[in-house]
Amino acid sequence: MANSEEAVIKKRTDKVKNWLRNKNHIILLVILILAIFLRWHYFVQTNTQPLWYDEGDYLSTAKSWAYNIPYDLNEHRPPLFQFLAALAFMLNLGENFIRLFLVLLPSVILVLCVYYLGKEMFDEKIALIASFFMAVSWTLLFWTTRVQPDFFSLSFSVLSFLFMWKYWKNEKTKFAVYAGIFAALGFHFKVSGLLVPIIFMVFIFIKDRFLGFKNKNYYYFAISFLLVLVPYFIWSKLTFGTSTAFRSGYSNAIVNVSPFAWKALAYFKILTDNITFILFIIGLVLALKFVLYLDVLVKDRKKCIEADLFAVLSLIIIWAFYIFYIRGIEDRWVFLGLPFIFFLVGRASMFIYNFVKKYNKGITAAIVIALILFGGYLQYKQADPLIKSKSTTYLPVKQAALWMKDNSISGDKILTISTTQTFYYAERQILLYSEINESDFLPFIDKEKPKFLEVSVFEAHPSWINDWINSNGDRLKIVQAYFADIQKKQPVLIIYEINY
Repeated sequence: MANSEEAVIKKRTDKVKNWLRNKNHIILLVILILAIFLRWHYFVQTNTQPLWYDEGDYLSTAKSWAYNIPYDLNEHRPPLFQFLAALAFMLNLGENFIRLFLVLLPSVILVLCVYYLGKEMFDEKIALIASFFMAVSWTLLFWTTRVQPDFFSLSFSVLSFLFMWKYWKNEKTKFAVYAGIFAALGFHFKVSGLLVPIIFMVFIFIKDRFLGFKNKNYYYFAISFLLVLVPYFIWSKLTFGTSTAFRSGYSNAIVNVSPFAWKALAYFKILTDNITFILFIIGLVLALKFVLYLDVLVKDRKKCIEADLFAVLSLIIIWAFYIFYIRGIEDRWVFLGLPFIFFLVGRASMFIYNFVKKYNKGITAAIVIALILFGGYLQYKQADPLIKSKSTTYLPVKQAALWMKDNSISGDKILTISTTQTFYYAERQILLYSEINESDFLPFIDKEKPKFLEVSVFEAHPSWINDWINSNGDRLKIVQAYFADIQKKQPVLIIYEINY
């Protein structure tokens, strides 16, 4: 028995040693260590920072489920992240556990997923370059300090890309099924995960044209995708009365005839930096070479299994979705495009190396590595001050909510515009008054009997609120206030106790 155990241990040890003999694996390990170090460094600095609105919504939903406190759910958000957070609260694991295991850990796993996708689509060197930039990306570092489901969703989406690419190369049914499962899991964390099957459908039409309808494996992908979505459909129907509640509100930009969000194009530059952006443009130009042989792609569908074509197509679809449909943009909304941006950065880096190395291989390698490292350093330099400067935003909202929790009892209600954060910290029922008319406000108060009214500069308030407060001074008593200055002359948040 002992000999058997020793043999197993030796076999595993040899396997690790053989893995480490590959210098690319050592580089990958260093990149992962760097990713962990940076994320842990900022976790230590920000794990007590106040929540922003979206963070508050995710965690308020979780607390509502965990502690059975009434809270209005946001129909736009799939529930799996909130469900996992609710389990953490029910097990008394707390917010830091959520930050570590539901945000930081998936952020690190994402770096590894991008490596494997890049290795499958391009080659190992491009994969390493892309994973390095994923490890140090300013926007990924920043949002790793915020409680949100993006990294879960993006990791599953990247895995879906990986397995579908494996299917296109090997045509094994299991890969198509895995791709469907992971694409659906990506949606369970964030609606933007639906862009993954859309990208697949467009690419399949380019690659297979109408022959795609005869490929049974694509139907296996669709079936596995839909089956994994069934729990969401059931939950959505029971909760909101419709199986596709996430659609509500996403067409508002079109209905309201909002202008196209051409500013989204600037995010190719915003998400990179001067050096990385230049490399991205070079990589994009190189990738567009497929335009030169479109006639070949039309005639030979196997030639369409082209990584450059898929990368460019993915970026076009992702950005078109936010330019023409959502008609708005934030950096985290286009996270799905980051792996492809960094693949093209890696593509350009290797092109420069291969083109110049004939003159001096060693110096060329040193220059390219220096460019990559300096580009990574610029990402870090952009992330560091941003994370630190935003770490105290909404602090008075957090302090006020904690004060109201300490000075109220279960069952008390709070009137506020900062609904999500106040609910999370105060653990009291919240009443939103931003859409109430002034004439209806006092009858609303007399009916609901809230204990506190909160007014602040942190959210847009009704234009009439200050006049109403001045006219109803006999019903209100200032019990707490927070200020922007030490002299306490510039209030940013005031809590009124309501008299009955």
